Amino acid sequence: MRLFKTLCIILVTGFALCGCGGGGGGDGSGFMPTGKIIAVAERSGSNVEIKVGGTEGAAPPGSTVEVTNLNTGETQTTTAESDGSFDPTFTGDTDDTFEIVISNNGTIIMNDPIGVTLISQAVKRDLAILGSFPSAIEIQGNRAYVVNGGFNNIQIFDLNEDPPQGIGTIVIPPESDPLAIAFLDNTRAYVANFIGQSVALVNVQTRQCELLIVRSDSVPSNTSACQEVTTVDAVFFEDPSDITIANGKVYVTNSNLDDFFQPQGNGFLTIIDADTNEISKIETSGVNSNGITPINGNLYVVNIGNTIFDTDTGNFTCDFNFQPSIDVINTQSNTIIDTINISLSAQNPNVCSPNRLEPTPDGKFGYMGLGLVGALLKVDLQNNTVVRGPSNPIIITDLSDLNFTADIQIRDDGLGFTTLFNTDQIAVIDTDTDEVNPFPFIAPFPAGLRADNPNSQLFDGVQNLAIRSDGNFPDIFYITGISMKLGSVDTSLILPPE
Repeated sequence: MRLFKTLCIILVTGFALCGCGGGGGGDGSGFMPTGKIIAVAERSGSNVEIKVGGTEGAAPPGSTVEVTNLNTGETQTTTAESDGSFDPTFTGDTDDTFEIVISNNGTIIMNDPIGVTLISQAVKRDLAILGSFPSAIEIQGNRAYVVNGGFNNIQIFDLNEDPPQGIGTIVIPPESDPLAIAFLDNTRAYVANFIGQSVALVNVQTRQCELLIVRSDSVPSNTSACQEVTTVDAVFFEDPSDITIANGKVYVTNSNLDDFFQPQGNGFLTIIDADTNEISKIETSGVNSNGITPINGNLYVVNIGNTIFDTDTGNFTCDFNFQPSIDVINTQSNTIIDTINISLSAQNPNVCSPNRLEPTPDGKFGYMGLGLVGALLKVDLQNNTVVRGPSNPIIITDLSDLNFTADIQIRDDGLGFTTLFNTDQIAVIDTDTDEVNPFPFIAPFPAGLRADNPNSQLFDGVQNLAIRSDGNFPDIFYITGISMKLGSVDTSLILPPE
């Protein structure tokens, strides 16, 4: 998330576009869907696009589907696809009612009226105020943990309360600038501290920092927040950016940037034995090593590459001298066993700066957001090859506009949810087809100011998200990097879980 901080600082000082606040989410009344068939619109209003359709299995393949707007009398007839889905499009009022008649071989098997469900209604904003520079959100059970870089703490929220209630804060030493958290078990977690050149071991039950492992030349003046401090040689930390745990070892990526955010050599990976605190490191194959993800028994480390900001024009460009890549790390030998090169494209000059790799549930593919545009890259994890790279990315918003797909999380059903920082949205992707905003998620969730008014000079900066997987709703929680708020999305309001 160092890239986000860099972008945000530049946007604030250079363009004054960063906003704060934001009204409550949702508008209108809408209807609760009752099955696989739904009429859906992005938000309330008249003369708006309304899709009336069914998801997979909604109708017998090849059956006749007749949809009528009971308020206007308009009727459309279609045939169910081979998977039983259908989705004719109407222009109408979100207070309209639609009748769906499904017949198969002349026999009517369904004849029901339904109202319109609103995508905007599924979003709740401003659920809680966060600390400055929130950089990550992780969910464990019914608790959300938000890492705040500027406040040097981790806020804990009880998600069973509506709205979520803050139930405690874990404080770490000043000037730590925590960016990421990884859980060893239900009690202990490790936190990567970018400016502090350190890693903190925290107890999430007692809400105490138990141990600070810090570079010997960067020990903070006040370490009272932690019960114990251990120093290590300066070579082991240089801008810790992300963290994960595998095989009882803590793996920390180090960006290795200079004071001007430029690479000063390849990135590297710091490895800490969780039992003995023994520390070692391995150099990565590229610069600005950041996102790290355990997948299929290995670790995938994303080397972001570099971006250039022109202070005269206010434009960002990809630095073609530093091509991004992904290192595949064997956690038994702690060696690089493969490198996936990501070739930048002159055709799409701003498609660069990939972030953390998110795997599909079957572990066959991985998706990455990008730092400058609203698009995603896709990687074949079985063959370690790029499927959708900078020359043919999965496009969510216009590649000529500045945007930031800051995070992507994929649900067990294969639906991916990605944040759009600059447009304040959460888009959906079907990882089976790579279709963006598939029915019934026909438009991104409006999660901030600029989603309501695309021309707004203020925006919330919808940033990181986490998915609740225990069957409770709302199931998606997100944080905003500019307005520093917690929000949620209840996807069951769009289509109930089966």
